[in-house]
Amino acid sequence: MKKIAFLIATALLIAGIAYFAATLSAETPASPVPEASATSVSKAGSKKAKEKKAKKQKKTTTAKSPVGEAIATDRNPLLKVIVPAGVANERINHKAYACYFNAQHRIPNCVIYELSATEIALCDGPGAEKRKNYKFYADPLCAASPDWNEYKGSGYDRGHMAPANDMKFDKTAMAECFYMTNMCPQIHALNDGCWRQLENAVHYWAKRDKRVIVAAGPVLKKKMSKIGPDKNISVPGAFYKVIYAPNQGRAIGFIFNNEKITGSYTKHVVSVDYVERMTGLDFFSTVDDALENLMEASTDVQQWIDGKEEK
Repeated sequence: MKKIAFLIATALLIAGIAYFAATLSAETPASPVPEASATSVSKAGSKKAKEKKAKKQKKTTTAKSPVGEAIATDRNPLLKVIVPAGVANERINHKAYACYFNAQHRIPNCVIYELSATEIALCDGPGAEKRKNYKFYADPLCAASPDWNEYKGSGYDRGHMAPANDMKFDKTAMAECFYMTNMCPQIHALNDGCWRQLENAVHYWAKRDKRVIVAAGPVLKKKMSKIGPDKNISVPGAFYKVIYAPNQGRAIGFIFNNEKITGSYTKHVVSVDYVERMTGLDFFSTVDDALENLMEASTDVQQWIDGKEEK
């Protein structure tokens, strides 16, 4: 009887051990795959968030302006002006304009710049540079540059060729437009009259047409009166301005006598060809010849005016 009881107990013990082993084997995988830890999940999420943020920032910083990326003045082919052989000339590249300076007359042959709708928005915005914060200085890049006080007592304004109103988008551009290589002696009534009217119109045209190329300067003659302590700064008898709208493929010119002028700037329209004949300069030579010939012959100012220029 004892033997039978012992055998039964032994059998139950073996069965129990076998059941426990089978249960343990079923609950524990033969080749376990470790689950991602909280730290690794956090790192993956953080990496994904950073990539998303970087992608968003890249999209923001590379967004193109209405006219594309700005081209430095020394690499912009539209700012090339061909000056006649024998005319004193030195090209000076500033941030926002190129100056073709005449050391013999100590005034520029031409000042030319590109003005975009993006820059106009900054010029007219709340963060625009203020003219009162800037003063006239000799151009540090030009040994023949007049100093600010050489016009003092002459009876002439220091007339900007590249106007301050078009340079308010940037501190450097604004400071450099007050260099004396950008100035010519101008009668105040012209500087503050028709010349300013046209500057305001060009400012609007740049905004409307997305970008314009603007060139301005004096009409030089052999005999001109002189100002300055050494009487070596020539006073031009007239000034020109030419404007080219690349997106629209049109150009126009203006010439003003250096005197008091009444009425509208539109009465002084000429073709770019005429300005070139008067000055000997060659503008926009890198434009396709057929287009250049067509647009430089035009005097149709109505292609430019839409009635909003004075607003």
